[in-house]
Amino acid sequence: MNPKGMHALTVWAFLEILTACTTSGPAPSIASSSAPVITQAASQMRSSDRMFYWREEARELHAMASHRDREAEVILKKKPGPATNEFVKQMRQFAHQLHQAATYADVQAKEAEREIPPEMIQQFHSALR
Repeated sequence: MNPKGMHALTVWAFLEILTACTTSGPAPSIASSSAPVITQAASQMRSSDRMFYWREEARELHAMASHRDREAEVILKKKPGPATNEFVKQMRQFAHQLHQAATYADVQAKEAEREIPPEMIQQFHSALR
């Protein structure tokens, strides 16, 4: 298989896995009196997992962006010049993109948090203290 075909296959597999992981439908289960409770608890757990995942992503992306901004400043001070200015401009654009991605992750975390009952959120906050 040529490299282009392998790349397309990898992208397709990644998208299929991502779609399967993010589909929020009830899991198939055997009908019983406890099934609605189990499904609700599983749904809440998925929401809480997503909330923690996106919060961590946002935190890491903000840290990466701040690091790129600091690197750009250091490089500009150490080696001023037109070539460096262009490189620093690109680094700052990348840092801006990282901040935008972090903002998106923050929004995703908040959306997942809205799906979690308030008493469960209080338990999370008290556990983190």
